Amino acid sequence: MKKMTVAEVKASYEQKKDWERQFPVSACLFRPLSFPLTALLSRVTNSPSAIAWAGLGVGALACILLFRRGQFGPWPGIAGLALFALLDAADGNMARATGCVTRYGKFLDGTLGKLVEGLYLPALSAGLYFTEGPGLSGLTAPHSAGLLLSGFIALIAMLYSSYIESAHDALANEAKSGGQPGLNTKIGSSRFRGNIFYSVFINLHAFNLQVLLLSLAAFLGREALFLFFITAYYLGRIAVLFPYYIFKARAELV
Repeated sequence: MKKMTVAEVKASYEQKKDWERQFPVSACLFRPLSFPLTALLSRVTNSPSAIAWAGLGVGALACILLFRRGQFGPWPGIAGLALFALLDAADGNMARATGCVTRYGKFLDGTLGKLVEGLYLPALSAGLYFTEGPGLSGLTAPHSAGLLLSGFIALIAMLYSSYIESAHDALANEAKSGGQPGLNTKIGSSRFRGNIFYSVFINLHAFNLQVLLLSLAAFLGREALFLFFITAYYLGRIAVLFPYYIFKARAELV
């Protein structure tokens, strides 16, 4: 295990320095603070992935603290988010300083980062609502309910905007590499297609089936039950897909 100096960590950052100038808070505050943190972490590990996973734990704890702000106040959660941001910078520093920049590392960094970035807004809005209730800052009940929804609306908007950006970048990279859309290419199916549980799992994600289920629920007067069921399904879906693609990426992306 290599114990690095702050100067060594900082030197490896040169390749990203110009790009990060467009983000002044990161370039002028969080990145400089991440250099000594990375040097300190190198006394414990040289693994960027280990730092990324530690960051996820810190970020998740920060979200819990924001949700429980009535008990702890806002600052422990905010401090946890700041530490997560520093660890998010430190894992990239470690990867560059040790020459361990991989596609898997970029996938892991982006995936774990999106989990925390997506969770903190609903956690904050729910924490504010359940701490203060309808009387939050003099707001009436409908307005405080809007505050509760705002975190979830922000999460949805973040996910959609990220999808749009990633879809464009993927097609742009395909165009640069000279690849053409396979209009007549035969599209295969999964090797799990014969498994009944897999068939149910993938079909519940299909929008047309969801519309039919919602129609049935509405006919029976059970829309709330439908919403609960779909929410439970997507929680289960991420619980399955997250570890699946983490392991798949670790095996296939270098």
